[in-house]
Amino acid sequence: MTLLLNQSLLLESKSFRTEAITNFSDDKAIDILAKAKAIIFAVWGGSGWATTAQIAEYFGTTESSVRELFRVNGAEFRDWETKTLTGKDLRNARKTLCLPSRTSQARVFSALGTLRIAMLLTESEIAAQVRSIILDLVSSVPAIAPQQPTTPALPPVEQRLDTFVKAMKTLAELTGGRLNPYMEQNCKDFAANLLADYNRQSLTSTQEKWLGVVNFAESELGKKVPLSGAHYRGHLGTWVRTFYPQLGDRQETRLVNGVQQPIYVYACHDPAVAAGLTKAIEEFFAHPSPGAALRQAGAFTSKKEPVLTK
Repeated sequence: MTLLLNQSLLLESKSFRTEAITNFSDDKAIDILAKAKAIIFAVWGGSGWATTAQIAEYFGTTESSVRELFRVNGAEFRDWETKTLTGKDLRNARKTLCLPSRTSQARVFSALGTLRIAMLLTESEIAAQVRSIILDLVSSVPAIAPQQPTTPALPPVEQRLDTFVKAMKTLAELTGGRLNPYMEQNCKDFAANLLADYNRQSLTSTQEKWLGVVNFAESELGKKVPLSGAHYRGHLGTWVRTFYPQLGDRQETRLVNGVQQPIYVYACHDPAVAAGLTKAIEEFFAHPSPGAALRQAGAFTSKKEPVLTK
């Protein structure tokens, strides 16, 4: 233990006293007491117990001192360290404990309870010896550093892809080999992006995150981008390129509808780009007719080859 141990810790700290004997059994406690001074515990109820008089005799002090010590610190003793014998229990133990016939009750202490008394009793050479033995035992146990929570590691990418492919095959069998086209596209995109991200990070150790605008809207903002209608995905990509060209013009070849095609991707790891995309997407879905706004802005008059978005 890194903490310098001394007897004042046992005398002054209730929590340290309890911690010091937490892992001790009664047999271990008896061994400790026997090392300091021979003591005979009366056998009662299958356990070793000693009366207040026996405790006082062992430590070379008075019964009144032991009683006063318990009166002040009684709340500290645990149920298995001390008990009060009355009624039938007292009658059964009276002869074994050599109690006077007129005694109506008797407090007894286990070996562990006796150790606690030793850690509280200041004017006793035997108690000081017991404390010294306890400290030697405690200090010999190496401190156990608290374990830091660990983040579960993902399986290797090959294993994840293999599991994914098997799941796809099972899903195809359950649906008669006719998957929803949108679901099938998402699955293919997932596998392609998994490989692309894995290869990029393994080569450059980068934490960059490049996403198409539809991927960003669905994965980061939780917005469902439809395949058709006024707010369909093709118009969303055109909206960003038309009204927010400053967000970037990088293109990558990715799998779209089963074919590798160029799409615009954005540096979503950049807070400014992510904020810009968020604003653009919110405006797009808030507009009652984004197609009309795009036509008015001349977004469809360019003769350039159209670039798909994802």
